[in-house]
Amino acid sequence: MRKYSKSIAIVLVILMFATAIIGCSSKSNKDAASSSPTAGASESPSASASASASTETESNTYPENGLPKDQEVTLKFGFWEAGAGREGIDFAMKSFSDKFPNVKFDTTYSPDIFKLVDTKIAAGDDNDMFDIFTAGGAANLNQLVDEKKLEPQEDLWDRDAYDAPGKKLKEVTIDGLYTGAQRYNKVSYNLPDSGWTGGLYYDKAFFEKNGWNQDPKTWDEFIALLDTIKAAGVIPITYPGVYSVYLEFGFGPKNFEIAEGNGNLDAFYKNYKSFGTPWYTAPETKEKWNRIYEMGKKGYFPDGVAAINHTQSQMQVMQHKAAMVVTGSWVQNEMKDATPEGFVWGYMGVPAKNADQTTWLRNGVQGGINIWAAKPDLNKKWAKEFALWLMNLDVQKAAVALSGSIPVRKDFGDDPARLDALQDAPKAVTAYTSQHKVRFENQTQDVTLTDPAWAQSDKTLADAIPAITNGKKDPGPVLEAAEKLLETALAKQKK
Repeated sequence: MRKYSKSIAIVLVILMFATAIIGCSSKSNKDAASSSPTAGASESPSASASASASTETESNTYPENGLPKDQEVTLKFGFWEAGAGREGIDFAMKSFSDKFPNVKFDTTYSPDIFKLVDTKIAAGDDNDMFDIFTAGGAANLNQLVDEKKLEPQEDLWDRDAYDAPGKKLKEVTIDGLYTGAQRYNKVSYNLPDSGWTGGLYYDKAFFEKNGWNQDPKTWDEFIALLDTIKAAGVIPITYPGVYSVYLEFGFGPKNFEIAEGNGNLDAFYKNYKSFGTPWYTAPETKEKWNRIYEMGKKGYFPDGVAAINHTQSQMQVMQHKAAMVVTGSWVQNEMKDATPEGFVWGYMGVPAKNADQTTWLRNGVQGGINIWAAKPDLNKKWAKEFALWLMNLDVQKAAVALSGSIPVRKDFGDDPARLDALQDAPKAVTAYTSQHKVRFENQTQDVTLTDPAWAQSDKTLADAIPAITNGKKDPGPVLEAAEKLLETALAKQKK
């Protein structure tokens, strides 16, 4: 069990679990200059040449990593420009090139970078492929690993952090990041450099004006709040039905919370993490979706939600057409150009219990890079150095201030100025978690399924979510259909 937080500093330490990954560059050996053992004798030509060669070698390599200073390298970078924007990664690239001026970046920014990555992979042209791309930016990372298309980064965990000599990366990152990192065959293939927390985000000023409860502590209080909001002619909760899995950012781990309330957490947790069946039709998961269905029948979600995208749903809250939006802690940064004067981001988790119990919150890590294996060795070594560089405190601070992310360095909170860099939305998260008993869950599994039936089962539920939240589709048959597809994937996995 993860302990609930009691201060902002602790929150920063426990805010995420992990999906991480890392790799390392080798350190060069330096030749020791030899001198004549005879006192007063001059160096022989060969000894002088050796000393000169050693000095030249040292001067032409960086002491931090042993890589050459005089070889120009350009890393082609495919960056996913989404809610966090590009300012944080731009700071990281500029500071890296300032430190290592022989390394440049040729960056492609796109909200559809994952599709572009898959297109390049399908084309099979390693020269045209990105050297590095935002982690997760491929349809089937497990297959790429099996085909040795991605560069391992596991060894970076044992490298010293650039700004903390003598301390390994796994020692300076938040508790659980290293041990809980998502790996393939016990190897990491990307390094997550920031985190996020999902839930319900809203305008504090709007809530205060209407006298609405900003801190419902039980399911009954939560439903009472939604009734009050709906009675005022405002949509209680919106979310992007175009990307329906966003709903899970607010309601995803509620089945864990229900299981804990029923005294069945250990068995449910083990079953969930290992794809034990029943999975979709586990009683706790069915109850979660039945509650959402009942909310839909009461009109707590927008009509026509299936056509609403993420920015439109967030604009509904900014325009006070909706009271709360299901999204992640990056929301303030994503909507910074549209935020009206006087708008202050607030945050609440969904309490799925009616007792003094833990509230489960969806969280995760983001950022980091995958490295294409079929690239020159020097490019791959510099790519690993950049992966390590993203963990520097100044880079983390820039990501917090410019991208709205949550840091993954455990010493980030040692400096109050760094804490002040947090945007209002992440600050609202830390305030909530410091005042409540919470547990974070990333909803990942310990088992990897590769059969297409697994993806089909996931899509079956995702496609039905808008109709469920509009009260038009009973989730029971949907969950049963998804369960059958999962069973097919599990059976094929065993063969």
